[in-house]
Formats: sequence, C-alpha cells, structure tokens
Amino acid sequence: MISNFFKRFTCPRARLWVTTEKRELSLGDELKGIVGLKSEEEFDIEGIIVKLRCWESIKRISGHYETDEETSEKEWVEEEYWDKEKVYSQYSDVCTLRHINIGFSGEFPFAFKIPVTERETYHGADRKVEWFIGAIMPVRKRRHVKTQIREILIARPQVLKEVIREVVLIPCTYCGGLMPQTAIFCPNCGARRRAQ
Repeated sequence: MISNFFKRFTCPRARLWVTTEKRELSLGDELKGIVGLKSEEEFDIEGIIVKLRCWESIKRISGHYETDEETSEKEWVEEEYWDKEKVYSQYSDVCTLRHINIGFSGEFPFAFKIPVTERETYHGADRKVEWFIGAIMPVRKRRHVKTQIREILIARPQVLKEVIREVVLIPCTYCGGLMPQTAIFCPNCGARRRAQ
C-alpha cells in the first residue's frame, strides 16, 4: 500500500484517451469526439480538459565559433534547429469536479469549431504546421493523467463555384412554343426567330 505522501508523486491507476469522429477535416469544420476514462483506483479529479492546438515550426540555422583544442583555431559551426510556436489554442472542459470510484468507466463528448481563418496542416522541408488534440485530467493531490497526443489533419476547404444562369423563355412567333431568348431557331418547329 502506498502512503498518502508518496501518492502525490504518482498518477492514479486510470486510463484516459481521446477519439475523434474524423482525423481529416477542413478549416471551418466541427471536430467532434469523446474523451474516455477507466479507473482502477478511487480518487478526486478537478475536471477533464480537452485541448486543441496548432503549432508552426520553422527550421532555422544558428552559428557559433568553436575552438579546436589542439590548434587553438576558431572554426564557424552551423547547427539546424526547429523554432516552434503555438499559433492557435482552444480548450473545452468536458467534466468538472468529481469523485471517481474504483471501476469507473465513462465517456465525455466534446466539439470544437475549427476557425476558417487558421492555417492548414503542412509538412515541408523547412516549415511545418501541425494540429494536435489531447486531454488532461488534473487529480487532487496527485500527478495529472494525460492522454496520448493525436495529430489531426486540417485542409483548406474546397471552394466549388456554381454558375447560375437565368434562361428567359419567349414564345415562337410561328408555333407559339417557348424557346430561349438567346436561341436563333425554335426547338419546336425549327423556324428562324424573327428579329424584333
């Protein structure tokens, strides 16, 4: 049996996970999913928080001089590194203060609206834009329980342009049938349209 003092340094025996209806979405879509929790221990939680984040990483080069110990000569050395910045973040509380019993099993739904104005997923040689979703469960007087972070693929929405033309129908002067105003010959009788 672990004493209360040592419990604060351990996570409860519980499993927390996130599933989503889709892993590939477009900007402006709604991301829906469920946070699942299964517990093998009794404890109190402060809630369950789902986090949606977008990170942009840019490959940069830094340089510095290194001195050769044998020759005491200075040499310029360049190193590549990824400069990472959070460009979007959204949180959702799916559960509030609660006592979790041994054997508890539950699912908590969530939904996020992905803004149309944000960036789509991009993986390049020197630039990356990545979207991630995950959940955290703060536990009272214990270490927090976290889910595995999942990547979500976000694309630009496809814009379909629909051209709507209004067709004005006029009666044929010979047969009286209706024909498009732009037609030269009547589709009913074949007569040439009279100039007006």
